[in-house]
Amino acid sequence: MSEKIDPTSANRPMQAVQHDELIQRRQREQGKSQTEDRVSLNQSGQPEATYGPQSGLNVGTPYEVLRSLVIKTLEEQNIPLLISTGSGEIDMNEMTVEEAQELISEDGYFGVEKTSDRIVEFAINAFGNDPAKLEEMKQAIDKGFKDAQEAFGGTLPEISQQTYDAIMQKLDDFAGVAEEEGE
Repeated sequence: MSEKIDPTSANRPMQAVQHDELIQRRQREQGKSQTEDRVSLNQSGQPEATYGPQSGLNVGTPYEVLRSLVIKTLEEQNIPLLISTGSGEIDMNEMTVEEAQELISEDGYFGVEKTSDRIVEFAINAFGNDPAKLEEMKQAIDKGFKDAQEAFGGTLPEISQQTYDAIMQKLDDFAGVAEEEGE
């Protein structure tokens, strides 16, 4: 009977070598040929964590994983999980992929048109319906988008950029109408 000799095993503690052999034996017994990455954060050479396929974990679809992450984050910040859509509320705990897509669709409550309308209406009212304050409005909105971009790691989704562009166009239209009316 010949045995494979690992030339690096002389530098590793016996426990780590035995651990590796046990893992390899289990994989052979189960007929698995999965690869795993191991990370050792100390001098012992014994893996502290193993990254790779893990059986028994039911993490769900990417949507479900992302939704659970968002829900957990909101709950930690004591933010309600009910989203008001003007005509009703949606509970994020029960939101389906279809409902989420509908919310951000062209005609959806969080779509470009309706979201930009709400932001423009808020800005105009916040600045006293004064077209002379157009640049201040734009600067405030620009700062808000830049802060959001920073908070999200430097980039925002395409829908956010489309919303920003629609807001700026609507503010220009507001100022143009006011100028035509002689305000």
